[in-house]
Amino acid sequence: MRKFRVLFIAAVTALTLSACATTPEEPETQVPDKPAVEAPIVNAADYSDGYGGYIFRVGGGTVWCTISESPGFVLCEHRDVDVNYEIPTAPASCEGAWGYQARLWAFNPSEGLVSDWYCSSGLFSDPEGAYDLPSGSKIVVGNISCFAAETVARCDNTQGQYLALGAEVFGFGN
Repeated sequence: MRKFRVLFIAAVTALTLSACATTPEEPETQVPDKPAVEAPIVNAADYSDGYGGYIFRVGGGTVWCTISESPGFVLCEHRDVDVNYEIPTAPASCEGAWGYQARLWAFNPSEGLVSDWYCSSGLFSDPEGAYDLPSGSKIVVGNISCFAAETVARCDNTQGQYLALGAEVFGFGN
């Protein structure tokens, strides 16, 4: 019985001391706030791919997005090697890549969420020829506006739903 008491006291002491230990704080990357109304708006025509899409990059190309006016969505993506967050578990229905592409609809789709991950089988668009969206500015196409916050793209629809994607952070507002 004495051994059990000694082990119990040792375990409680170890737990108490470990709770007091200091750990280095890691910087927290958060989803950027919705941009101010005064944020400069770029000329969307400068970002047109000539096929009904508008492609832009943020953060020097680590994240890029394609806004499609018809049917009305934005798809943001980046290469898997750029990911520094824990990739969420893919649903059983996804047989492609998961956690690298996110889509926001301009409206409520008949199935699924307005803003969510997109199951893909490859890149949706080629970012190589796309212009950078300067940090602090936004592009507006139809009912979608996207904002560049350094290395994170945040896109909102007119209903207040959003997606945010960067190498360090992602977020969805449904």
